[in-house]
Amino acid sequence: MQNKPFIATRELVVFPGVVTPIFIGRQSSLKSLEEAVARFDNKLVLTSQKDANIEEPKFPEDVYETGVLVHIIQTVKMPNGNVKVLVEAKHRVLINQFSKDKNGVDYAEYEEIFSKPIDESKAEALKRKVIDEFSKYAKKTNKVLPDIIYNLKEISSIDKVFDLICTNLMIATDVKQGLLETLDVEERAYKILSILEREIEIFMLEREIENRVKEQMAEVQKNYYLREKIKVMREEMGEGTDSDEELEELDQRVKDAKIPQDLKDKLVKELSRMKKMPDFSAESSVIRTYIETVLELPWEVSTSDEIDIKKAEKILNEDHYGLEEVKERILEFLAIKKLNNTLKGSIICLVGPPGVGKTSLAHSVARAMNRKFTRISLGGVRDEAEIRGHRRTYVGAMPGRIVNSLKQVGVNNPVMLFDEIDKMASDFRGDPASAMLEVLDPAQNNNFEDHYIDHTFDLSKVFFICTANDLGGIPGPLRDRMEIIFIESYTEFEKLNIAKKYLIPQTQEENGLKDYKIPFSENSILKIINEYTREAGVRNLRREIGKLFRKMAKEAVLSKTKKLSVTETKIKKYLGNVKYRPDKIRKEEGKVGVVNGLAWTVVGGTTLEVQAVKMDGKGRLQLTGKLGDVMKESAQVAYSYVRYIKDK
Repeated sequence: MQNKPFIATRELVVFPGVVTPIFIGRQSSLKSLEEAVARFDNKLVLTSQKDANIEEPKFPEDVYETGVLVHIIQTVKMPNGNVKVLVEAKHRVLINQFSKDKNGVDYAEYEEIFSKPIDESKAEALKRKVIDEFSKYAKKTNKVLPDIIYNLKEISSIDKVFDLICTNLMIATDVKQGLLETLDVEERAYKILSILEREIEIFMLEREIENRVKEQMAEVQKNYYLREKIKVMREEMGEGTDSDEELEELDQRVKDAKIPQDLKDKLVKELSRMKKMPDFSAESSVIRTYIETVLELPWEVSTSDEIDIKKAEKILNEDHYGLEEVKERILEFLAIKKLNNTLKGSIICLVGPPGVGKTSLAHSVARAMNRKFTRISLGGVRDEAEIRGHRRTYVGAMPGRIVNSLKQVGVNNPVMLFDEIDKMASDFRGDPASAMLEVLDPAQNNNFEDHYIDHTFDLSKVFFICTANDLGGIPGPLRDRMEIIFIESYTEFEKLNIAKKYLIPQTQEENGLKDYKIPFSENSILKIINEYTREAGVRNLRREIGKLFRKMAKEAVLSKTKKLSVTETKIKKYLGNVKYRPDKIRKEEGKVGVVNGLAWTVVGGTTLEVQAVKMDGKGRLQLTGKLGDVMKESAQVAYSYVRYIKDK
């Protein structure tokens, strides 16, 4: 057993008989170097670290037990403070124990180990085989100097030949360490042959890959040269090169687009076809429009939801008066969305007469969810292609209105309003209501396919809201997919408050009277409601108030006064004669021959004054007007009842 100063190397395995430089920078290693030079006749023990990233290795767990005893030939101090040491490895050593003295010098207690002897003839055969294989490796990779091959053939010791070859192999540190630890020369020979064979195979694969890359680069350069030549020829003929720049820009957009891979491959093919066509070709224009449409769709662009139930309730109350049941239902939907983070099954359909605020409610829902809003009017739509888009084989083909709306709004999760869904029609061009079945079915709309895009698009993130005036105009299967919310007609009291809070301030500002303080009495508003409008909603009420303000605006300009007011007496001056008489049901005293009746329409209800006079007749019932079977039956029942009373 011997004891010498010790240094752990990083990513370096030194073999016996080899002269190699090492660079020392750690303080502990510098102390060991100084001790070896001063007291141990320039002798030092080296072994490699198992993990090169460890700055201060622990002994023995962080280093290999097999190393080498080296002789220090020369030391040179570098400008950065490190020391370059030229060493010559002497023997393999097996380290038994590590220690550290009081000065911080690391020592290794070791014993020299030697290779196992081998039969001379077998040794010569293995040596020749390994040198031949190493020569092939050197010739193919050009990583070994020719002088080394020559020197190998002059060395008689098989041990020294193998150690020199191992030193010049560009392999991992742990593999080299395994060769250093292999004392059986025959086993080491087979390991070296296996490594050389593997390295040659890897190098050949690398060269093949490199050649392919060069061929592709050559093809790219060739194409570039041809394009530049065509560009020059076009310039000589007076043709511009803007189209080439546009094609390159479009090509880059396709490469950078975040779209499904199969669709991207399809666009690449279409773009390749377009590049071969003349610029003035009609088909080239069609392909360009198709590619740009696909790229402009929001495949992965979404807005983040901000669902705050209290904030949403505040927004709904700010935008609409009354409609408490409707607001509560919408808040329930938003609460479910917040809990489940899904809109599956939440297709809302607002049903009610015109002017009750169905469309504006949808606007408020979008604002409450912090989503973008888009509206599609379905009134009069009778072509299925309006929903699903046209196939690109047709002239003038374009995407459907749903995909087009998503392209315009720029996100894949807006609040989308289908307005007047009950007014769709069908003819020989198809049934758009049937196409809507897929759109409004949460189980299917994640794979909605537009005929123009010719690829599925996920509509499951869209919050659909539908509006209708008459539920009877919606086909049964389509109605079954929606959550129906009825919005009834406004009462007189609700109309009064809507006019005070919304209609009058908005219309006053629209007509340039924002700076005028115009007092409105409640009786004046009620007079307009009862005598100048008769509706379920408030659209005509808004028109009459707008007409009122226009008259006052003219009066303010002509008289140059800011003192304007609205009273019951002035209403006739501004709006003309009354259009409707107040409902007679308000009269407390009855009147002979007159009875109050109720009438219902799809746009609201009202009261009727039914009058009767006594006259001679033949006992027959005469019905006039376009009455349905139900009304005729009702009249016949009433007539029978009158006859029954009379006979009693």
